[in-house]
Amino acid sequence: MRKKIGVIFGGRSPEHEVSIESAKTVCAKLEAAGFTALPLYAPRAGGWRLASLKDLLAGRPLKGPAIEPSLAGGCFLKAGGGKLRPDALFPIIHGSTGEDGVLQGLLELLELPYTGCGVTASAVGMDKIISKELAALAEIPVLPHVVIRAHQKPAMGPLLKKAEKLGFPLFVKPVSQGSSVGVTKVKSSADLRPAVLNAFRFDTAVMVEKGVDRAREIVCGVLGDVSGAAASVTGEVTPQGKHEFYDYEAKYLDDDGMALTIPAPLSKAVSERIRELSVKVFQALGGSGQARIDFFVDPKNEEKIYFCEINTLPGFTSHSLYPRLWEKTGLKPEKVVARLVRIAVRSAAARRRLSTGRK
Repeated sequence: MRKKIGVIFGGRSPEHEVSIESAKTVCAKLEAAGFTALPLYAPRAGGWRLASLKDLLAGRPLKGPAIEPSLAGGCFLKAGGGKLRPDALFPIIHGSTGEDGVLQGLLELLELPYTGCGVTASAVGMDKIISKELAALAEIPVLPHVVIRAHQKPAMGPLLKKAEKLGFPLFVKPVSQGSSVGVTKVKSSADLRPAVLNAFRFDTAVMVEKGVDRAREIVCGVLGDVSGAAASVTGEVTPQGKHEFYDYEAKYLDDDGMALTIPAPLSKAVSERIRELSVKVFQALGGSGQARIDFFVDPKNEEKIYFCEINTLPGFTSHSLYPRLWEKTGLKPEKVVARLVRIAVRSAAARRRLSTGRK
């Protein structure tokens, strides 16, 4: 009997449309891998519904019965009666409330297997400060930064001065947003404050990070769990046209915003080093399932490698980096999603074996 996999997508983050595109690919590849895909759509307005797979794949409006999680039953209740109990769940809501541990916490309460990182790894992976600090503790090179929090915003002058001392260019980033939402490259003191205020539109904490001018952006996919994670080949993302770095517009709005070279044109030693560091980051954060690890490489010296960030729920559209990296490594997307489901089932079984303190 085909296992039923609920694909959770949509959400309220700025990446809502990207999530829908990821869900199309994931559902299609799950079906190709021998599963039955159940599209579980989370509209921006709230609430969930069981959407039609045909409507999703055809790009039609997503309708269907409302559903809500039943924590007591470990299932979903359908409006009008009936229960829905998938064999596993595949969350693909990018950004806040989907990638930051919030959704994962709900799925833990449901006690259903789910793909990807757990609550803690999702939360710390989404937080650029904590993930960098954990990477540094694991002796992975990182760039210096200054953090400005919401309560410091009215008198942030000294912190801006401290950031300026890091040297330009600087990258201003909301601490807990994905897909380069709110990220600005700053080349002068006059542009720093406006960039920080813009980043505060998306988060209550902002990181001002020392940049590497014209840095090479190298990406690597990781698949597995802490005990058996593997890294894909590396890829190099090269911004095109008006884009100086791989920003949100280059990722999703400009079809010609970037070029991806796989494998990345690096020496064998440097490429292997980045693959090793990718697994090391994944393990340091307690990752499970999938992640994409991004690095900066100094264009003047490729041996100078810096961890940029981890994406614990990378895009899975037809042109997303993560599936393309694995396809070039020799693993087709349907094999990737099937392996993610197996890891999810195995991880859930391991959690069930843990003691709850009851005799």
